[in-house]
Amino acid sequence: MTRLIFICIFSLAISSYCYGQNFKAGLIAGVSTSQVSGDQLGGFNKLGIKFGASVNHFINSASRGQLALYYIDKGSNDVNSDFRIDLSYIETSWCVQKTSKGFIYEGGLLFGVLVDGKTYDIYGYEDVQKNDFHKFDIGAKLAAGVKLKPQLTMFWELSNSIPFFPIQDHPGGATYGLNKGKYNSILSFSFRYLFSE
Repeated sequence: MTRLIFICIFSLAISSYCYGQNFKAGLIAGVSTSQVSGDQLGGFNKLGIKFGASVNHFINSASRGQLALYYIDKGSNDVNSDFRIDLSYIETSWCVQKTSKGFIYEGGLLFGVLVDGKTYDIYGYEDVQKNDFHKFDIGAKLAAGVKLKPQLTMFWELSNSIPFFPIQDHPGGATYGLNKGKYNSILSFSFRYLFSE
């Protein structure tokens, strides 16, 4: 996985170099807190990491497009037992950023590929019968950020799986309208550094 991330970051950096001033490469590093809708637990109690790279494309003085590729932890955690869901994804996002009154607003779509997914019971033992997670997580996100320095920004981000694409089916394949199964919900906080202004 480390090799894959390195190759992706290297490719994004090369792309930025080749296209000059219209594309700017950067790094992303932060933490994620998450929950899984449909697991009978509440609260963003699963803590994880998020890191990767991005390429920004200049649209106009107030707008940019961004392609990012990163590793992110998701899942859920019961604070009253050892039950938890550990999910790891390599995820890409396609976003549009708009700058207004000192803030950067961002919205876009996500496509995650599951690297590893495990469920642990209330005693902390792996429950292999509940590890049948779907390979992909398709979602949407909204974010807001503020520029700390010309090349450094800080972002708060909320993302969620799109209802038609659950990460795991309900037991027996039951569905309830748009509720087709379990979904990832993520709150993340990250720093983003651009190699050039």
